[in-house]
Amino acid sequence: MVKDELANRMEKPSLLLVMANGAILLLLGIALAFLFTETGIIGNRDPLTVQSAMPDYGGIAVTLPLIRRAAEELAPEKRQEVLANPSKFQNFVHEQVLRRAIMTAARNDKVLQEDPGVGYRMRTVAEQVLIDEYLKGRLDTGISEDFPYEKQMREYYKQNKNRFLLKERLHVWQIFFALPKNASDTERERAMATARALVEKLKSGQIGFGDAAAQYSKHEPSRSNGGYLGVFEVSQLFPKLRDALVRLDEGQISDPVRSDTGIHILKRGAKIPARTLTFGQAREKIRSDMRNMALNDLRKRMLDEIYRSHGKPVSETSAEQWRAALRSNYAQKPDDGAKSTILPR
Repeated sequence: MVKDELANRMEKPSLLLVMANGAILLLLGIALAFLFTETGIIGNRDPLTVQSAMPDYGGIAVTLPLIRRAAEELAPEKRQEVLANPSKFQNFVHEQVLRRAIMTAARNDKVLQEDPGVGYRMRTVAEQVLIDEYLKGRLDTGISEDFPYEKQMREYYKQNKNRFLLKERLHVWQIFFALPKNASDTERERAMATARALVEKLKSGQIGFGDAAAQYSKHEPSRSNGGYLGVFEVSQLFPKLRDALVRLDEGQISDPVRSDTGIHILKRGAKIPARTLTFGQAREKIRSDMRNMALNDLRKRMLDEIYRSHGKPVSETSAEQWRAALRSNYAQKPDDGAKSTILPR
């Protein structure tokens, strides 16, 4: 039911949305046509260079329109901070002048001029910005800010209650002694003896768990928190640790437990029984899940539509010919003893 409503919701775009998407498609086509025809990405044009990637660039002075555009790219808080402080604004202008100076120097660098890879990467970045903005624009206008509606969320909750089940959890403390898997017998025996001696002190009350963790534990996040690791689903714990913990009563301390990473002394805290979140508790997660599903579905259908409308498919035969050509290009040369880092041998 919810899925049908999602489809219905997205299959009825407004006239404004249709016009907006049409305008975006037109702009995209113009921009990509410029990129492709002017830079040699297609056809037999000259290879990309820094100059071809920046055909109109050359010592452009920093002016108010340029500064205004640069300021628009700042986060609102940062923009207000810069504009409110004369010294910070001077630094901001200086950064723009320096940026332009570096760009001019880079464009005129002879080494870069002869490197077609630099120009190609510049154009690739430009294309990706255009692609990202285009897809973001269509996705942003394709789903209403009000979606999903209350009725849809309640229906989703009813049909997916198992997704909002919190399994049984435990509060867990530990003191950890690092010990690599390849430790020698002597190292293992020494570490285990230290751990056993500490357990005796803990159980006899000679030292508190938090103090012992601060003094002995090698697990920094828990050591600085009195040994407290956090709350864990019992089923998610490593088998050896889980088996040791489930045998303990609340507040009880385990004997040393050996794992692949070291030795653990565990303390079991309160058990939190399994329960299912109420609709109110799960509401924000439901909204997030439903919007993500709708956006993913819209994105898939949108890409299919763009591919059908504007794509120029490459035949399997051509793709195989290209693959063979690339394999030949990157294959190990007979007189080169180095192994190829591109293709498996």
